[in-house]
Amino acid sequence: MIATFEQLPPEVPEGSWMGGDLHVHTDHSSDGSLLRQTFGDAARGNVSVADQLGEAARMGLDFLSLTDHRTHDQHYDPLWDSASLLIIPGEEANGRPHSTVHGAVDMLTQAAVQSDKGELARLQQSIWDAHSQNAVWVSAHPEKDLMHDDGTLKVLADAVGVDLVEGWNNAKKPDVAIDYSENRWNAGYRFGVAGASDNHFREVWLTHGPGKPTTRTLAGKPSQRGLLHALKQGRTHVGHRADGPFVTLEADFERQGYTATAGDEVLVPAGSKGTLRLRLEGAQGHKVLVYRSPGRSVGPIAELRPKDAFEVHTIPVESRGEPEWFRVEIRTLLGLLRGLSSPVFVGETPAQPPVDWLPAESKGTDDARWVYGARGTYSGFADAARSGDRLHLVAEAHGSTGSKIVYRHFTAARAIQSEVVSGSDENARFAKVAAQGERVVVVWQDSYSQIPLRTRIRMNLSEDGGETWGEPVTVRQVEGRSERPALVLGAGGEPLIAWQEIQADSAYDVWFLDLSVSSEPENMSGTGKTIAHPHDRDSRSARYPASLWPSLAVSGSGGVAIAWQDNRTDPDPLWTGATGVGEGTAPDNWQIMVKRRDANGKTWGEPFSAGMDEEADQHPSLAFDNQQHLMLAWNRKPLKSSGASWSLGTARIDGDNNIALLSAGHDHGGHQQRPRLARADGGVVQMVWYEGGSDDWRWKVSRSLFEAGEWTAAQRLNAPGNNSWPVTTGDDIVFTSSRHAAALQRDPTHMIFSVR
Repeated sequence: MIATFEQLPPEVPEGSWMGGDLHVHTDHSSDGSLLRQTFGDAARGNVSVADQLGEAARMGLDFLSLTDHRTHDQHYDPLWDSASLLIIPGEEANGRPHSTVHGAVDMLTQAAVQSDKGELARLQQSIWDAHSQNAVWVSAHPEKDLMHDDGTLKVLADAVGVDLVEGWNNAKKPDVAIDYSENRWNAGYRFGVAGASDNHFREVWLTHGPGKPTTRTLAGKPSQRGLLHALKQGRTHVGHRADGPFVTLEADFERQGYTATAGDEVLVPAGSKGTLRLRLEGAQGHKVLVYRSPGRSVGPIAELRPKDAFEVHTIPVESRGEPEWFRVEIRTLLGLLRGLSSPVFVGETPAQPPVDWLPAESKGTDDARWVYGARGTYSGFADAARSGDRLHLVAEAHGSTGSKIVYRHFTAARAIQSEVVSGSDENARFAKVAAQGERVVVVWQDSYSQIPLRTRIRMNLSEDGGETWGEPVTVRQVEGRSERPALVLGAGGEPLIAWQEIQADSAYDVWFLDLSVSSEPENMSGTGKTIAHPHDRDSRSARYPASLWPSLAVSGSGGVAIAWQDNRTDPDPLWTGATGVGEGTAPDNWQIMVKRRDANGKTWGEPFSAGMDEEADQHPSLAFDNQQHLMLAWNRKPLKSSGASWSLGTARIDGDNNIALLSAGHDHGGHQQRPRLARADGGVVQMVWYEGGSDDWRWKVSRSLFEAGEWTAAQRLNAPGNNSWPVTTGDDIVFTSSRHAAALQRDPTHMIFSVR
């Protein structure tokens, strides 16, 4: 089969402007709230998740991302809920440089510096890791982390692929950040601007609270995916507050209409006539400055003094041919910044920054075949199952406003066309597929409500090997969030489904459903948890131990095993310390919990811990080997929030639950992530993962087999691009790859590939 790809035409800007804040902290940060910063994390906390969400709503914001330092714990807090705001997952990642990441599926861990690569390689790999999830990467307060005191740039400023830069962080120096941004734009980097309150303290809400400043973005739909898509395109402008002032910058070249807005790159021949259009809101009594590259060093090309609350101005321009840009500022008559637009970029060809520091891509081949995806779009988070000679695959396909689940299957003789199995669900994610004989089952999570955020578990089924599909059905829907499903088929082909779930005033728990036994699910993780609701005197008084990321396996005799990550034994679950104690664990001391059901399908045993003590053990995967022993793999790292790499943990568990910890022995000097297990065709267990130790710095997929009581030497698939999020079934490996991306910046291309 030969696949061909065509670049999609540019989109005409459409949608509505949404205002929000991309940099806000709570007491889930190690430096959250004023008294905690003052007294070494030992004082009471007074900035809860509900406090910041409530203040953002009072300020009239449309969206908010809580970006606590190096954690996703804020999203496991039952207070992470809003009836009026679009909430998106966020984090302030890395030790240095600080960056905010939006839309990632979990904490983005900054690895240790590899001795043969240095800090720039580590940063570049973090950016690629975020993009492998179609998340948004924002450089935070660049004047602090990417510039020296004398104004020269640090080497980390060379990293490519940044989506936005905080051109206005209220806690720092916006004029220096603007100088940094102009320097990078002039060097060929292409990104939009963001505003950030960077708020930690409720005591400064009046001047530095959420939405001060406000980032507005042109979203095609008020959904998580709609917002993230717009942010990645840089379609943003920043205003002093939620009510402005704001400027909307648009461009028309060669009388094509105003088809470009701030953040877009317009490709036209040198000498093309164009018009900039400025829509000014609330700018009366201010001065409006229009800049053209190289920027403020040569002064504005136009200065306006609006008198009315809403005005529209046009400015004629002519393209020079070389890459250039236009942008707008709003300032008081005394020079204080009050509004800022992303640039409109113009050139004959897409601008590219100098990347002679970046190793060339690997020229190797893994003989993988293209499965799904197109240039200029993102497809990822695949899953696979083999039944007979058919390889069944599912993946997420992201659009500008939502995501859907697509299915394909392959045999040696044919491949069927992809089919959407998620029906009319507009925000379908994290699909899993299982197959037995002619039965094929797919489950996924669907965010059926965006405000408030509500997710449910959905399922579709085929009884003819994936040739035809029915309509999706709802497996679980509560007034809360049911997420991240896991799926296997029982001995009789019955679907066995697990997921994580949270409801109001409760902790995340793992649930399990066997539809052949009951239509009601069982709570797998709730027994033995100690729950404490917060009191007004200390936000960190709450105790909501979380059970997350379930994995399932079924043995040849019909026994079932389930595993998840759990922080109930941590001294301060979901927090980085405690009142009167000071600093605690960061990240939490996550452990892997395992529970087993006998073959008769009636009795579950007691859960037991199978991870490494005093380490963060996360993201488990299960499979039974050919001797009916349970194999377990997970990610492990020291209790250090940054500068520590993930490695692999593995164990073999016999029928009496005796645990034999195994040496994975696969440390290539790189960051190893997301191991997945499955039985290979020969009956042995295969493990796959992705890691960052390659010579070309890109993420690579590796594999190993468990033979004769030990793991074989790892085999790395050295192929071009970033290759990540692998799964395995039989001898097949399916993964996400950026190998067909045309550019290192502003190209979301990720496709699904398989290799056998």
